[in-house]
Amino acid sequence: MAALLALLLLGAARGDAPASPAPPAVAPTEAEGEAAWRELWAGALDALHREPSLNSTREDVPVQLGGVAFLHCPVRDLGERGISWVRRRDWHIISSGLFMYTNDERFQVLHSEGSDDWILQIKYVQKRDNGTYECQVSTGSGVLSRQVALHIVVPEAFILGADEHHVDAGSDISLVCIIEKSPVPPQYVFWYHNARMINYDAARGVAVRTERGGKTQSTLAIRRAAPRHSGNYTCRAADTEPASILVYVSEGSDKMAATLSRSSAAPGPRPPRPAARAAAPLLPALLLGALLLLALDLLLPTGLAAWLPLR
Repeated sequence: MAALLALLLLGAARGDAPASPAPPAVAPTEAEGEAAWRELWAGALDALHREPSLNSTREDVPVQLGGVAFLHCPVRDLGERGISWVRRRDWHIISSGLFMYTNDERFQVLHSEGSDDWILQIKYVQKRDNGTYECQVSTGSGVLSRQVALHIVVPEAFILGADEHHVDAGSDISLVCIIEKSPVPPQYVFWYHNARMINYDAARGVAVRTERGGKTQSTLAIRRAAPRHSGNYTCRAADTEPASILVYVSEGSDKMAATLSRSSAAPGPRPPRPAARAAAPLLPALLLGALLLLALDLLLPTGLAAWLPLR
C-alpha cells in the first residue's frame, strides 16, 4: 500500500495526469440531415432526366477467322435505360442489357459496374458472322444507335511456282508456301503428302522450316526424291485457305515418255478437208434430164423410141 501511494505521489510530482476523455460526437441537427437528403434526391432526379449520349461514329473491326471479336458501344448517362444489340443483316435482336436473345453461346455482352461501355463479344468468329451490328438505346426523343462493321479476315496460302512440279528421281524437292492476309501469324504450318502429315518425317529425308511474320513462309525440302514421293502436296495452317501442288518424280526415260505422251495427246492442226468431187454438182442436172425423157415417152402417142434414130 505504501508503494502504491509512493508511485502516485511520484506521478503527481512529474506532472503526469490522466488523459481527459474525448468530447462526445455531436449529432447532426435535423436541418442538416434534411439538407443532405435534398441534395441526394436532386442528384438522382438530375441523372434520371438527363438524356443519354452515344458516339454514333461507325467503326470497322477486322478479326481473323476463328478469333474473338469485341464490338464496343460507349454510352454516357444511360441511367436505368438498357442497351440492345441488333444484327442488321436480318434485324435479329441479339441482346437487351445483359440478357441474350440467341442460343449461340459464342455471343455474350460484357459490362462492368460503373463503365459506360457495353461490349458485344463473339468467340470463334466464322465467315457467316461477317456484317454490320448495331447497338441501340431508347430516349425520350427517339432511338440513338451506333453501327459496328465486323470484317472476317481469312488468311490465304499459295505455293510458289506452277500447279505442277516435275523433278528427276534422285534430285531434291523444294516447295515454298506463303501465307498472307493474316493479322496474326499462324503458330504452325503443316505439310501433307496426299492425306498424310509429313512435318516430322525427318527419317525419310523430309525437313520443314517456317518463318513467321507479316507474310509467313514455310519451306518443305525432301532429299533424294523417288517415284514414291509423287503425289499431291498441301500447305495448311489453322483458319487458313490451304494451297496444293502436284509433284511428279520420274526416271529419265519415264520423263521422256511422259513428255512424248503429253505432246501426242495435245490437239494438233486439223487435216485439210478433201476436195469435193467434180461430178457432185452434175447430179441434179442428170436427174432432171432423166425425168424429162420419161415424161416425153409417156406423152407422145408413138412413144419416144419412134423419134430416136435407128442405128
